[in-house]
Order: sequence, then C-alpha cells, then structure tokens
Amino acid sequence: MVQIRGGAERRVWVMPRDEAMFGWFRIVQIADVQAVRWVLGALNATDRPVSSRPAQEWVVRMEAAGLVERVQLGGRGGSLVFDTYAGTKQGRPGLYRQTTRHAVAVAATSARYAAAGYTWRRDDKPDFAGGHQADGVAASQDWVGLIEVELTGNRLPRYAQIFTAFRHRFDAGEIDHVTHLYTDEAARTVLAAIHDLPVARTIAPQVQIQPVFDPLGHWVDDTLPSWMLSARDRATYDATAPSRRPRTSATRF
Repeated sequence: MVQIRGGAERRVWVMPRDEAMFGWFRIVQIADVQAVRWVLGALNATDRPVSSRPAQEWVVRMEAAGLVERVQLGGRGGSLVFDTYAGTKQGRPGLYRQTTRHAVAVAATSARYAAAGYTWRRDDKPDFAGGHQADGVAASQDWVGLIEVELTGNRLPRYAQIFTAFRHRFDAGEIDHVTHLYTDEAARTVLAAIHDLPVARTIAPQVQIQPVFDPLGHWVDDTLPSWMLSARDRATYDATAPSRRPRTSATRF
C-alpha cells in the first residue's frame, strides 16, 4: 500500500500482480503501453494482450503511487513507461539515447514471449574472448533460446563474430535455438550474412529469422505469431533436442 498526498489523501494498493509487473520492469526497465498490455495478459494466464484501457489504468495507478513514470514521445506504441527507484530500486533509464528505440523493441519481444508461456531473462555477459551477449533469453523447462533484436543491420565482420559466438554456445550445449527479430531491411542483411559466412551456415537450421518490426521499431502485429510456439508445445516441436537448462534463474511471469 502506498499513501499519496496531493491536496487530498489517496491510497494506492499494490497487489501481487503489480509486484510481478515490477519483476518484469526490473529486466526491461522501459516499455511502451503496448508491451504492458501483453504482460498484463500473460499475468491473466492468456496468450493475448489486455485491451488498451486496463493497461493505461494500470500505468495511471502505478504513476499515482510513484512507482512508474511515463512520457509521450509519439508513435503507435503509446506512452513510454519506465520504473522509478521506488518501484524497482534502479536508476532512471535514458529516454533520448539512440539505444532507447532498441530497448523498447526488446521489451515488446519479452512481453510476447511471456504471453507464450516462456520465462525471460537478460543474457549473461560472455565469459570467453569474442563472445556475444544476446538481447534476451527465452526458456521453457527443457528449451533455451537466444533472442536477438535488430532494427538496423550489422556489417559482415560483426556477424562473423556473432555467429561464431553462437556456434560456441551450441557446441557447449548452452542453447537450443537462436531467433532473430528484425525489420525487413535488417532481415535481408542477416540472411545475406548467413549465406556468405561458413560459420553461420553450420548453425542455420537452428537459427530463425523473423521480420516483425516496422522501420520505426514497432512490433507490427497485435496477435501472437504462429511461429512462437507456446512453452507447453515446445517439447513436441523440439522432441529430439537434448535437455538444456539456463545457467541462471529466470523471472517467471
């Protein structure tokens, strides 16, 4: 319970579902209202987002409690919402950096994996030379996938480093799959890199490329894509894969 004073006294109750939302915000830190819709839907045990109104009401209620702030920067995703120190004990994220658009896209991705029944966590920092830290890790009980989000393509030498690092982690038994979520332009760039790089071709069957973002970094569709198999269906899809576990615990929504 948080007490607010602003002319008249007001009390805002912070419920267990709110605490779960802040568990997600501790990972992503900043998101648009569309992503909030998806995580609230996941907390309702559905694979669909709630409508905009309850998502906006949640933001307004938590803002009144001083646990989140929001800013309107324009765009189809609605206001950007970010946690305050009171909400997650983390510092205020940068709102006007070049990386902000990417961070919001990662949050949109995380929210949809949560709706599909996966846990989501940050990837570990690499512990070997030439390693690469992915944008996130989606996991079910016996399946671990690295998730890459790119709104602009990389140069070929950079892709060579990334795919070499992925190959190392496949060989070490750390991961089962890599999913790249891109804009159309970035997807064409990475597909060309896979064609040109021998190391990328060796793991191509375990790499998925999905163009889901528009040029501004917004996830285009408002339904869960068919290729994002739910966690409960993953065992059937990947029945021959050996059991692998994430090296660190994940936050479950």
